[in-house]
Amino acid sequence: MSFLRTVYLYNSLQNNIKKSREEILKLREKKLKKILRFVLNNVPFYKEYYDSFGITIKNIESTDISELPKINKNILMENFNKFFKDSKINKQVVENFLSNNPDPRALLFNKYYVVHSSGTSGTIGYYLYGKKEWDFIKAISTRMFPHFDLTRKKYAFIGAVDGHYAAISLFLSPINQLEQYFYKDYLIMDINKPINEYIDILNKFKPDNLTGYPNGIKSIALYQKQKILNVNPETIVTGGEPLFKETKLILKEAWPEAKIVNSYATSESLAMGVSREDLDYMYLYDDAVYVEIEKEGLLLTNLYNYTQPLIRYEISDILKPVEKENTMWPFTPIEDVVGRNELIPYFINEKKEKDFIHPIVIAEFFVKGVNRFQFVQTGLDTFTFRIVVSKDKDLNSVLKDTKMRLQNILEKKQMRNVKFTIEVVEDIRPDEKTGKFNLVKIEF
Repeated sequence: MSFLRTVYLYNSLQNNIKKSREEILKLREKKLKKILRFVLNNVPFYKEYYDSFGITIKNIESTDISELPKINKNILMENFNKFFKDSKINKQVVENFLSNNPDPRALLFNKYYVVHSSGTSGTIGYYLYGKKEWDFIKAISTRMFPHFDLTRKKYAFIGAVDGHYAAISLFLSPINQLEQYFYKDYLIMDINKPINEYIDILNKFKPDNLTGYPNGIKSIALYQKQKILNVNPETIVTGGEPLFKETKLILKEAWPEAKIVNSYATSESLAMGVSREDLDYMYLYDDAVYVEIEKEGLLLTNLYNYTQPLIRYEISDILKPVEKENTMWPFTPIEDVVGRNELIPYFINEKKEKDFIHPIVIAEFFVKGVNRFQFVQTGLDTFTFRIVVSKDKDLNSVLKDTKMRLQNILEKKQMRNVKFTIEVVEDIRPDEKTGKFNLVKIEF
């Protein structure tokens, strides 16, 4: 059923590309009203929250999206248990699942995909998707390829791999499914291991498709430019962080013939938008998400996720809209996704070599009981890890698990020589000068 549903959704989504802008806007509005009716009838949080603003099922049809109250990650996590129609889902259940089931392919209750991330806010968030919604994500992900076909190919992925992170969860979801047919073979590279460990493996593997964080693929590209690596992928798909022009230039220099794709996704919606070399701009998927672009970020309304509905949810990504008619696709065009460019901490490892810990590895750190955290580099072989701990959790247990998780990260990177301290704090505040929160700080 899953594969057939994905095929059906694929065809429907492809037809949307052929529609007019007016038809897409009507479709978006129709999907918006449908999910609003759903949450007011089924989701405790929205029934209570909207009622406090005088918004009910009786007047929702005449209510404009701009009249709906905003929500954010703090509101989500403080009211987490009320965001679901399925009453079996609660924060304790999700945290226990994440602690006991690190395999990205594992499903909560054998029916829900769970994604966790702090993003760049340092505050942990949990995001759930049902199987139907995951099939939708797989179907819309085919938009990353200009000419998607049934050819079986070799896929290689580089990123954070040892938990329920968005990218690896999506990459592995075809495994043991009918969709695995499209994977002639696949290779997973842990970005938290020294990249040089994978060079010989990559040379033998010869991927047709290379997927991962821009900075991760950039590190591979540098080996290609030095002729230590010799692979020629047809397509390079980047995501998880902004693809800056300088990085794209390095990728193009390493692989002039490869088609470079930039997939825009967040933990809150794994389907947001895409830019390709054959398109004039990046396009937001208006048939999947309702994005309101603001000066200091955006508001996301996920139109396809009924498991954990998010309506007018604040995200700090900065989008640059395009004021132009007659674009190639009938969706909202944007110049770029600025996002947040976190600092990259570099250390001297056990081999006296300089290496980095990718900010995504830090952003997707998870230990049960840690609500918020910040990574502060204090030297070339030292850092402090600040954490805010849930008051209902045993502090000694949280400290023990945090220490083990950090040691695991360092061991993989051959950085067991790097020393760290864990600092428990009441709160972690934004920078006093800029007013922005820094997930990674460098203080030396």
